Amino acid sequence: MEGIYLVNYSMKGIKSLDEEVSLSFYKKTLTSNPHDFQNYNIKGIYGINGSGKSAIITSVKIFKNLIINKDYLNNPLIQSQLRELINKKLMRTDFSADYFARLEKKSYLFHYEISVSNREKSGRIVIDREKLSYRTASSRQENMKLLFEVNNGKIEFSDQIKQDFCEYISDKTKNLLKTATVSSFLIDYLLDWKDKKVDGSIFGGLLMLFLFGLSMYVYMDQTDDHADYFIDEIMAGLDQETDSKALNSIQKAIHDVKKLRVNEISISRGNIPKKNYAKYQERVSRLFDFISIFKRDLKGIEIDKKENKNYYICDLIMDYNEYKINVEFESTGIKKLIKLYEFFDEMASGNIVFVDELDSNLHDVYLCALLEYLMEHGKGQLCFTTHNIGPMDVLKRNKKSIDFLSVNHKIYPWTKNGNYSPANLYKSGMIEGSPFNIDSIDFISAFDAEEGDGE
Repeated sequence: MEGIYLVNYSMKGIKSLDEEVSLSFYKKTLTSNPHDFQNYNIKGIYGINGSGKSAIITSVKIFKNLIINKDYLNNPLIQSQLRELINKKLMRTDFSADYFARLEKKSYLFHYEISVSNREKSGRIVIDREKLSYRTASSRQENMKLLFEVNNGKIEFSDQIKQDFCEYISDKTKNLLKTATVSSFLIDYLLDWKDKKVDGSIFGGLLMLFLFGLSMYVYMDQTDDHADYFIDEIMAGLDQETDSKALNSIQKAIHDVKKLRVNEISISRGNIPKKNYAKYQERVSRLFDFISIFKRDLKGIEIDKKENKNYYICDLIMDYNEYKINVEFESTGIKKLIKLYEFFDEMASGNIVFVDELDSNLHDVYLCALLEYLMEHGKGQLCFTTHNIGPMDVLKRNKKSIDFLSVNHKIYPWTKNGNYSPANLYKSGMIEGSPFNIDSIDFISAFDAEEGDGE
């Protein structure tokens, strides 16, 4: 979504991350106009296994859903998920973000904070605190102005907000703001804001927050998504005596969790509403243009569709002239590219995209070429985790583009230093927090049996 740009993102309290991790995506000041976002549009996060890279991406996914989905914390599967994901020592997760937005030809810097915790006696995950403030983006001296703050479910507004509106919102949100954010709950009311005499600054601020949430797209392999694990756990606990009302509730929860995943082109079978089929055909056509760059012998992608009431059940068939195969039986690398295509497309069109393990199953040449294109032509932002040092020489052309995550979960941003290569410095252990301190002899105890063992 052009016009919205993530400036800073911080979090703590997901998985093993019990100290704050902060990612900076832009220079310290926003005073230049026009803003130089193109040279700050990509970031790669490097770190060894277990350093917390996936935890960062997981946190962004939770953050997004808190902003836009008022039913998120009311889903029992999500509750089970979060109880496992929230850091066991802190029993809470804190998120904050600074983001730039253009509103009515003016530019603003917004600061948003939200905290969720697992400290209720009931064991439910609830929202402890939420806060939104802003200032003019071009100002260096202006202090942040509070729009609203929520503490323990009670909302408070800036003194400048009209009293009748404050009372109206307080009444509408009574006993609800522990399980839903202000933006996710009130967007339904604010769409009709003129009739309700909503304060303009509140409307603009909440709308920009909601659009900021919508503009974020998060890709994770399903093994790191964890949703399937909890779905299986719930289904395994069902028995023949489960009443139909409870079963319907569980099925709805499962359906809602699956809807939270980005509506990507399916690598196997997709249920496409008939009214959306023409758009689906267009997406598949563009997908072919993308995949044929890597598979020169691919002649087309056909859609094998079967009617099912108001839907088409669609399979994608890869056409190589002499033979055709279902996309399910394509190589792992091609299936990964198919999954990622829509995320790349979202970044190219102006949205904020996070991808975990971008290099998994992708060749260096493909990866570097894609990154070069997105750096030069992408209208949005891309932040990804990776182990592959190959793209470093591409990334170093941009600013704020390489972060190193150490084994103790500290971020060390790459700073250009003459003609030194970040890849060479990283491999040689010259980057602070570098993981390359393992030698071949460290594996002796893991693989070499002591003399006499097994005899």
